[in-house]
Amino acid sequence: MNILLIGNLCKDVVYEVAEYPKEDAKVKSLGKQIRIGGNAGNIAISLSHYADVNVHCCAKIGDCFYSQGLPNEMLSKYRTNLFPVIENNHEIPESIIIDSSRTSTRTCFHYRGSCNDLTVKNVLDTIPDFTHYNWIHLEHRRNGLEVLNLAKCLKLKCPKTIISIDIEKIRDGFEEMLNVVDIAIISKEVCKELGYSNIQDSLSGLGSITKNILVVTWGDCGAGAFVQQNNEDSKLLLCGAVQVDEIVDSIGAGDSFSAAFIYAMLRTKLVKESLQFGCQIASLKLQCSGMLMCNKQAELQAAIEALAIS
Repeated sequence: MNILLIGNLCKDVVYEVAEYPKEDAKVKSLGKQIRIGGNAGNIAISLSHYADVNVHCCAKIGDCFYSQGLPNEMLSKYRTNLFPVIENNHEIPESIIIDSSRTSTRTCFHYRGSCNDLTVKNVLDTIPDFTHYNWIHLEHRRNGLEVLNLAKCLKLKCPKTIISIDIEKIRDGFEEMLNVVDIAIISKEVCKELGYSNIQDSLSGLGSITKNILVVTWGDCGAGAFVQQNNEDSKLLLCGAVQVDEIVDSIGAGDSFSAAFIYAMLRTKLVKESLQFGCQIASLKLQCSGMLMCNKQAELQAAIEALAIS
């Protein structure tokens, strides 16, 4: 199975603190990690858990020292072939993340710098052939109309490939995008901004403007999907979150869900089972520090084997 990710790759600098500091306070950090982040980076690392997946990632990065080692690191550590679009004399985007142990929340300060988002031309000039991909996953970035045009272009170039997108903020072209991609994964923040207060209302409301598959993620309330097939009656599918005793690290849990959902859809082609698998893997991620889930490998492998049986 060949998957292409097109989106944001950045450097995450994570500081763990006992609790989020008050303004103008000086607190001691309990730990610090520097790791690959961004939606595309996190999803790529999450997909590296699945042995039968080949992952390629196209992202724009600067030519700074940190960026120079990224292609080798992505390939050697995470089995991901990186198609970098290099901007000379630019930094790689960076996120400073404050991870509160007391509340299990993270506060993110993202610095994009002068590195611009990907354009349609960037992607087409960098990737010679799209037809061998089973799945292409996008992000609805701040250049929303450019991402919309990219999605349209990809649908023409590889009509048999599933095109999906993560939507974490409302950008230009939002509604039209729902009718272009095959699957849209929408965050609860977007739904709340649109006036919805729960998964069911979000899916019913947004489902009225598209015939494609919609997935809504809602943190500790789980996830749901709106599916309409062959012009038949629509189906609203719900899956509760898997509760955990302790949240160790919530950074990238949503990306873990997206990666698991994509993988399960490719394996089973069943939306309900893919929702369940996504929620299950996201719950394992919450109990681990970082995206590799080193202390939950046995549970991860058991979930993958159970998916194969189903």
